[in-house]
Order: sequence, then structure tokens, then C-alpha cells
Amino acid sequence: HGTLVRTTLTLDECSKTVKEILEKESCVPSRTIYIGASFGAYVGFHILSQLKDKFSGAILLDCGQNVGPDCSLKARIGLYFMRKFAEKMTNKAIMETMLGVGGKSKANYHLVECCYASGMFFEQGARQCDCLHAVAPAKIIPDLDFPIQFFNGAEDHRDSEDKWLSLCKDQERSVLKTYEEGDHFFCHDDRFVADMLERMDEFIKKVT
Repeated sequence: HGTLVRTTLTLDECSKTVKEILEKESCVPSRTIYIGASFGAYVGFHILSQLKDKFSGAILLDCGQNVGPDCSLKARIGLYFMRKFAEKMTNKAIMETMLGVGGKSKANYHLVECCYASGMFFEQGARQCDCLHAVAPAKIIPDLDFPIQFFNGAEDHRDSEDKWLSLCKDQERSVLKTYEEGDHFFCHDDRFVADMLERMDEFIKKVT
């Protein structure tokens, strides 16, 4: 995030950046997996729809809640207030808030240095909300030929995780794992890290 501080955040800009990286690194589609968590997972749906020929699979974490155009009233209200807060908060206030939220979690495995150390899309909180609300996974997933591995924490918001899985074209290899007692930061909870990485490794071996 930090290296793109001067870049205007849009879904198409995200796709453009990923495409440039894939081309720069000469990534071979049959050996390339998209991995995204939270915002990176939701935006990932759009990226995958635009660059579907560049990947052989995807691993998406923390995206079990529908926050797109057809989301529930509860999710819509949540996004509205999130956007309003983001518009008025300073960079310092946003980071302090996020650290506070993370501090209430049981996550204890490199949370701060992985999620916050590189910086965020400062001054673009409203655009982050706009990106989240613009993505419609239910329209994208059925058009993806490759399998998707989903991970969620049971204590996180997740009204659509089963629906996302059911829409996958490759039903045989697509899979969902939900961790009991896991929250939005479950992938930084040492109770789940080893199992999650093992499952990821098995999935990647199957699709590449």
C-alpha cells in the first residue's frame, strides 16, 4: 500500500498494478495463484475478472460478507458509516483505530508488521469503501474457470461464504475453511496459522 501513496485508488488501477507486476516478473499463468485477504480479497474478485487468463487459482481470505451493490441493509449502513469516518479521520487517527481493533483480537502472529508496517492507502479511505461496494462477487465467480480456496473466521461477518463457494465453476477443487473462534484477523492467530498454510500448500499443489 505504502508505495502507491500517490496513486488514486480505483478497481481498474488495482488490476493495472497487478498486471504490471505479473508481466515484470514473467509469471507463468499455470504456476500463478492470486492470494488476497480482506480488502485484497474483495478487490481480488475484480482483478480476477479482468485478468482471469493470468492465474490458475485463487486463495481468498476474509471475504465472506457481501458488501457489493446487492448487499444487505446492515452491510450498506456499515459501509456508509465507515466511509464517513474515513473521510474525516487523519492518517494517525486511522492507524490508531486499526491498531485498537487489532489489539482486541486474539491474533498474535506478526499482525502489526504484516498489516500495518508498510502503510495503507492514506487519505483514500472513502475510495476503499467505494471499491468494496462496487464489487459483485456473485456475478464474477461463475465466470472464473479455475478453483478458489476460501478462508474465514467464524466470528467475522460472513453472510455469503457458502454462496460464494456454491458459485464456483470448479466445484471439485474449490473449498471453504472456516475457523471456529477465529475473527477477521484469524490468519495472524497462531492457533490457525500452521493449518492454514498446510491447506494452502495442498491447494496450490493441486492447481499448479
